[in-house]
Amino acid sequence: MELQKTITRENLETLVTLFYHGAMKDEKIGHYFTLELGTDITNYEWTKHIDILVDFWAKVFLDDPLYNSDPYGPHFTIVGLEKEDFTKWVELFAEAADKVYVKEVSNLFKEKGISYAEEFIERLKMNPESSELFW
Repeated sequence: MELQKTITRENLETLVTLFYHGAMKDEKIGHYFTLELGTDITNYEWTKHIDILVDFWAKVFLDDPLYNSDPYGPHFTIVGLEKEDFTKWVELFAEAADKVYVKEVSNLFKEKGISYAEEFIERLKMNPESSELFW
């Protein structure tokens, strides 16, 4: 796959799908996704979830108004979620971004990913210790 120089809805879908292919197989965080969405990434639940995340990232980077939900709320009900899970999320998200985008664009996703992970940790009252968790 040729690395992308610009962000589009199409390559956001590639990024999100690639990330979830890796995340659902990961020993640390995979179970959070497969328990809720199943193991077939082509099923309705996964497709809907991926569409929501594409809308989210399109709002972040393209100022696309389709996403109008609270990204934090659904995570309050996830049993067993820990700070270290967000470290793994950032790692897998960064790997996916590196496979889709050129370095300059990939770095934008990494920065936003860390920022959102820290925000999740703070909002979920996990007592963040700054970005020591990341990198």
